[in-house]
Amino acid sequence: MNNFHIKKISEIDKDKLLQFYQNSFSYKNNNFNIYNWRYRLGFSNYEPIVLEIDNEILGHAGLIANDLKIDDEIKTGIWFTDFYIDKKYRSKGYGRLLTKAWMKICPIQITFCNDISLKIFKKMNWSYNNKFLRQIEISNFLNFIPAFNQSRNSDLDSNDLGDLKIKEINNHTISKIASESEKILSKKSFGIVRDEKWFEWRVLNYPYKKNIYIFAYKEIDIIAEIKIKSKFKILNIIYISKPIKIDLRNLFSNFNKNNKINFISYISKNNKSFNIDFPWSRKLNFAFYAENSSVKNSINDNFDDLQYIDSDINFI
Repeated sequence: MNNFHIKKISEIDKDKLLQFYQNSFSYKNNNFNIYNWRYRLGFSNYEPIVLEIDNEILGHAGLIANDLKIDDEIKTGIWFTDFYIDKKYRSKGYGRLLTKAWMKICPIQITFCNDISLKIFKKMNWSYNNKFLRQIEISNFLNFIPAFNQSRNSDLDSNDLGDLKIKEINNHTISKIASESEKILSKKSFGIVRDEKWFEWRVLNYPYKKNIYIFAYKEIDIIAEIKIKSKFKILNIIYISKPIKIDLRNLFSNFNKNNKINFISYISKNNKSFNIDFPWSRKLNFAFYAENSSVKNSINDNFDDLQYIDSDINFI
C-alpha cells in the first residue's frame, strides 16, 4: 500500500476539498455551504473523513448525523453517505480501511445502500433488512408524448388541486409540522427525531428549497420535491406526517397532469412476503450497525418509518 492518511474534512484545505467533490461526485455548485448543509456540519462533532494518498484526496466517507429515539432514550446516529474510492485504488483494501475508520466515529450507524455496498457491510458485521420499498408510479401516460410534455422546470401550476392545499414554506408552517411530528414520536419508543431544528435544516435551509412544496391533505402534511432527471419530471414525496389511505397517484392526479409530471415517487413499507424487484417497486437495502447489540436489535425490530427526507437518497 502507498503512504496514506485518513483525516477529518475540517483538516483539509477547503479549495482542495471542493475540487475533490466536484471531480468525484459531479457537484456543479461551487458554494461550499452546500456541503456544510449536506453533511449537517455543526449539529454534532461528527464529520466526514477522507483518504489521502501521497497528499492527494482519493477516498471519502460522508455522513449525516441525526438524533434517534431508541427505547425512549435520545441517541445520536449517523447515516453513511457519499462513499468513494478512486478507481486506481479500488480492490486494494483502501475501501475497507476507510470504512473501518468511519465506523469508529459514532456507535450507531445506518444507511440505504446498493447490493455491492451491502456485501462489504455484511463482512463488517452490519445487519440489514428490506422493510422499505422505493415506489415509482407513472402519473400520466400523455406526459410521455413530446407534444403534451413541454415543461422542464420546477415551477408549478397550483390551480385545481381538489382536496390538496399548498402551504407557504416559512417558520410558522415548519413549526406546526414539527410539532405534529414530535407528537407522533412521543407515542413511540423508537424513531427519527424530526423536531423543529431538524425541519429547519432539512427544508428551510435546503439549498434547492425552490423545488420544495408543502401540501396539506385534510390534517396530513405532505412535503414534496420536484426533480428533473433524464428529461423526466418527477414528484418525490419526501415526507408524509401520517399514512394516507388513498392512492397518492389519484390524490395528485390533477396536479401532476397540470404540471406535466411523469412520475410520482415515494418510500413505503414492504408488506410483501417475497423480495422480487419490479420497475415500479424496488426493495431498499436498509443496513445498520450498533456497538450495543440491544440497540442493533431494536433498530431491526422497531424502525418502521423511513422516508426520502431522512437520508441522502432523495438528493443523490
